[in-house]
Amino acid sequence: MSELSKVVILIPSYEPDEKLPKLLNELQGLPFGNILIVNDGSGERYEDIFNECRAFPNVEVIGYETNRGKGFALKKGFAYIRENHPDFTAVVTADSDGQHTPNDILRTAQTTLENPDKLVLGSRCWNEENIPFRSRYGNKITKFIFKWISGTKVEDTQTGLRGFSPAVAAEFLKTKGDRFEYEMNMLMEARLRHIEILEIPIETVYIEENKSSHFRPFKDSVKIYSVFFKHLSKFIISSLSATVIDFALYAIMLNAVFGYTGENTGFLDNLTDYRIVISFVVARVLSSAFNFAINKYVVFKERKRSAKEIVKYYAIVVVVFLCTVLLNSLFLTVGVAQWLCQPLATFIMFFISYYFQRVIVFK
Repeated sequence: MSELSKVVILIPSYEPDEKLPKLLNELQGLPFGNILIVNDGSGERYEDIFNECRAFPNVEVIGYETNRGKGFALKKGFAYIRENHPDFTAVVTADSDGQHTPNDILRTAQTTLENPDKLVLGSRCWNEENIPFRSRYGNKITKFIFKWISGTKVEDTQTGLRGFSPAVAAEFLKTKGDRFEYEMNMLMEARLRHIEILEIPIETVYIEENKSSHFRPFKDSVKIYSVFFKHLSKFIISSLSATVIDFALYAIMLNAVFGYTGENTGFLDNLTDYRIVISFVVARVLSSAFNFAINKYVVFKERKRSAKEIVKYYAIVVVVFLCTVLLNSLFLTVGVAQWLCQPLATFIMFFISYYFQRVIVFK
């Protein structure tokens, strides 16, 4: 028995039309062992279509009464396959609206079997004329943000055609998200779990401007982009916490340890006073150590231990500090209001710091 015969095709489906039975009919000539359809609370009106699906060989239909979303349906399917088909060799997810051709589903399965340690994506070409405006530019935006946040270039962040080995599928069973954001969370977690993403080109199919899609442009877009914000918010909290610790330690060192009673006009204005210099350096080193630990284990979820990481991190800390000072001076020179210079310089360097920590330290 070939490995393909133990591949399970997983199709989440909400309020399907005739394109779903048509896809199942086209898949009959391929050597897949089982096809699992998850009825995502479509209601009684669609029972005839699901009954038509049940009539195909090796097709199973499971479901629940209330619509829960694509992410919930996928996780329900993964769990069902693990329990009822424990010897499966791979899972390939596909949409029920006819966007994925049988040949591309087969190629995705074959590629997954050949690369069991990777998450396989069937990626569309976004330069073709038949792609709806919202899909074309929605993908461009999410592709850009995803690359900046994660450091991973993915051509098609929205594809529903994906291949998972048993080990890779197990990694995403507890991934958060019940609707379309689940698939974006999956891509983010693949980066954090050091699972390589492998893309293969597939045919770009949009039927009737993709009118049958259940993607809600505003609500689902907010959920998808919230994935990016939640990740970035961890870095924001880490940075703010380190800043508070920095100020607190500086004040403690300067006042409680050295008993400094003079006017504190800032570190740069008092470079000749050893008490201010020592207080600043100790506070910055300790607060940076806290920031390093949080970024390593919480933000970027890096588990490898390396002295090089620490050296690179502190090099970035020094560079960011110097650049912040230079930017502050530049803004003052060009006439920016004095009260705005420091916050503006800090804001700019925040994003630069995140980028360089991601690509240099916690890559």
